[in-house]
Amino acid sequence: MNAISLSMSQNWKQAVEEIVKQIIFHYYQTSPSSRSASLILRLTDHYWKKIDEHLFDSPVHYYTVLVKTIDHLLQFLQPAIDCFLLFERVEYGTKRMKKCVEIDMAYNDKGKCAIRKFLLETDETFCSRYLSCIVAACDDLGIIPSKVEFCSLLTGERKEVYVDFSHRFH
Repeated sequence: MNAISLSMSQNWKQAVEEIVKQIIFHYYQTSPSSRSASLILRLTDHYWKKIDEHLFDSPVHYYTVLVKTIDHLLQFLQPAIDCFLLFERVEYGTKRMKKCVEIDMAYNDKGKCAIRKFLLETDETFCSRYLSCIVAACDDLGIIPSKVEFCSLLTGERKEVYVDFSHRFH
């Protein structure tokens, strides 16, 4: 994962999304025995400093987003998860009509593949489109996910959508 450059043209949501990716990426690149709440707090402290406070509506808004994000990262990041894809851009579709989708996290969940998407806020339209893209991309990769999880870092909401590949024939 490349270093982040947070430009002034970004809004606070874009900046937070980029920092969260860095925190999650670093967390899962650390050995499972070293993953802990303490690590999440250290990573957040290290990366969050790169966000310009002036992107937020007020200091209260800045700290509210920070606290909610930390709280929900502590809830959603699990030490024992073994990711086999982490923030990977995946191409799918035909040669003439290539598309890309980013898989935030793909991991083994009791012998089945699960995909996790981290969002600031859940958006039904986005989730529906993302699910369609993930199903197509995973089909091209030969991966069969059992579910896609949408995790909101501002609300703490976790939505699981189970995927049915039984209708597919190859």
